[in-house]
Amino acid sequence: METQHTLTERLDEVGHKIDAAEQMLKARADWTHGNALTQKELLARYAVIKRRLNREIADLEAHGHHVTALEASLREWWLSVNLTTR
Repeated sequence: METQHTLTERLDEVGHKIDAAEQMLKARADWTHGNALTQKELLARYAVIKRRLNREIADLEAHGHHVTALEASLREWWLSVNLTTR
């Protein structure tokens, strides 16, 4: 059952990141006033996000942790939110 415990911990970690990301999104919305990125900027950001996500997943799986599609999706969303704050 160690695998389940580890998965639960990882998903809890993602949950905490989601909470923090929601706070950042609210704060960003207050100062950006809804300004949007261009298509080119969005595509470039997506490429960065996918590279980071693939590295994270490869690292986790190299350490014996299977990353489910749900976890990968949540991690991708979290990276997309955090990319603007780095």
